[in-house]
Amino acid sequence: MSLRSRLSALALVALLLAGGAAAPSALAAEAPALSVASFGDSITRAAATCGGRADCPVNSWATGSAPAVHSIATRLQELNPGRSVTATNYAKSGSRIATVSSAVTAAVAAGARPDVVTLLIGGNDLCHPDLRPDADGYALTPADAFAASASALLRKIGSAWPQATVLVGSVPDVASEWASVQGGAAGRTWQASKLCRTTRGALADNVVQTGEAYTATVAAAAERTRQYDDALASACAAVGPHCIWDGGALTRTRLLPEIVSTVDSFHPNVRGQALIAQVLWGPDAVPSWAAQLAAGAPAPSPVPATTGAPLPTVVPDMTTSPAQAVTPAPTTTPAPTSTTTPAPSSTRRGTKPPKSALPAAAAPSASPTSAPTSGTTSSRSLSRGSDTTAPTVQVAVPLAGGSIAAGKITLTAVSDADTASVVFSSGGVRIGAAKQTANGIWTLTVATRGFPTGEHDLVATATDRSGNTGTSAPTTVTVR
Repeated sequence: MSLRSRLSALALVALLLAGGAAAPSALAAEAPALSVASFGDSITRAAATCGGRADCPVNSWATGSAPAVHSIATRLQELNPGRSVTATNYAKSGSRIATVSSAVTAAVAAGARPDVVTLLIGGNDLCHPDLRPDADGYALTPADAFAASASALLRKIGSAWPQATVLVGSVPDVASEWASVQGGAAGRTWQASKLCRTTRGALADNVVQTGEAYTATVAAAAERTRQYDDALASACAAVGPHCIWDGGALTRTRLLPEIVSTVDSFHPNVRGQALIAQVLWGPDAVPSWAAQLAAGAPAPSPVPATTGAPLPTVVPDMTTSPAQAVTPAPTTTPAPTSTTTPAPSSTRRGTKPPKSALPAAAAPSASPTSAPTSGTTSSRSLSRGSDTTAPTVQVAVPLAGGSIAAGKITLTAVSDADTASVVFSSGGVRIGAAKQTANGIWTLTVATRGFPTGEHDLVATATDRSGNTGTSAPTTVTVR
């Protein structure tokens, strides 16, 4: 063999050895797939977001792949570019909390092994047209039944997937949505469809109440929302540190007309889905739970030293799915493109001129100086200094965006069980102190005569028995 032939042969051997040595490095860089499983109702199914009333999970806040939504799954893909992120949407339109357990059972039977589980539920427990009246006459899922279902459901999820991160969202604020759509055709749609009867001030027969009965009905819906949130928070805490409660963030998010579907005037549109994804992802660019998932990915193995013979090339199957197809079928979330969705803060209304303050009531009620006598018991210690958690409080009546006519109005708020006093104010001016009713709701009746016309921000401030104070989000009302 000539010298040139021998050199050519040696070069070929070197190339083959180099190729064989490179294969393990490429394979070692691959990481296990990251799996997301979502449970809930038609919101998570992204109903009415594709031009019709049908489900359209490509736009789901949890599992969707639409760039305009920037879902939880898409955000996880961005944080884990070296891993394949798969997402399965097990939510079912029309679900109430009692029925979600069956979807978890189906996921377990299908062999699901999610790293992240999302749960958003409760809207139908407030709003479903088929809800029958509870003992109090309101068409809402009873608070104790909701709490029992929440506890059992999250125990089941925690038991099925003990290592999974579980994201639990609070109940959507349908009261703010109703306040923003009630004046037009959307309001008539809600009425005709018997949606959210109690929130609208209607009883089970869909007849809207008046006067004190209306106030009590709307307040009952607000109180039930708070009870649902408390139940979800407690059930999540019982699961352990892998369960992440949103702290009531979604309930505190006002649902404005620009994020509501024009198809049915009820479900969130694509912008609404994007807003939910942003709220439940949280304020941090990378929440701690997501950072831990990214940190948990195995690091690429070092390139092994070249040996005299190439190592065998074995390609593992990283995307093995169960042998039997299940419904719904998992859909792989594609790697995000360079174009990202702007933060959904653009859905907020534009800045308005400063609002004048509502004057104080002519004869405000005296502020309570002792614990309420309604029979409500506190779940916290009563010794001052042992409790530093601020109480939560929400204005229930009037609804945000509503109007106040001449005469009298009963301002209404709901707060925690151990709240000792609630004071209403506007623009920093005290209106008066509320009294607690027998059912635990706080009310203050004031005359509207002399109130300046225009928009006002109404705020409720609660003080608990340990001296902690909490303030509600402002509720904008118009005095006519």
